[in-house]
Amino acid sequence: MVTPNDIATKDFKKVMSGYSPEEVDTFLDEIYEDYEVLYRQAQQAQQERNRPQEVQEDSSRLRGLEKTLERTLSLAEAAAEETKDAARAEAAQIVERAKLEREEILSSSRAKIHELSDQIETLQNRYELMRTRVKLLLYAEIELLDKNEIFAEKEAEVAANMQDTQNVQTEQ
Repeated sequence: MVTPNDIATKDFKKVMSGYSPEEVDTFLDEIYEDYEVLYRQAQQAQQERNRPQEVQEDSSRLRGLEKTLERTLSLAEAAAEETKDAARAEAAQIVERAKLEREEILSSSRAKIHELSDQIETLQNRYELMRTRVKLLLYAEIELLDKNEIFAEKEAEVAANMQDTQNVQTEQ
């Protein structure tokens, strides 16, 4: 196929008898311009014919990309669901452990309260016992003091009697 460049660069031999070179050049210039327009249109038509194939290839590539994106989205949704399920399960385990720990703490606290109550009761009993002992001891001491005073008075009487007796005997 002849290109517009071939027409523009074509040189003819000059001969004596023939066509006028100016007319031929002018006519070739017109043909060049028209041929250039037609040549470009033919190239565009060729590209247009090839374009559906390109468009079809692009469309196929885009459909493949769309399918890949759909699969990726589906996998991401599944992974998100798995993550949510795992988080829910972990949360349930944490709550269950917290309940068990709470029950252990409550049980331990109740046992400690019971133990302390027993100790308080034992201490109160010991206090009452000691109080009673101290009272008895004090009563016994008071009684002893009273007896000692009585003995002291009796001793004083006995001593006085003895002195009276001695005085009487010495007087005799």
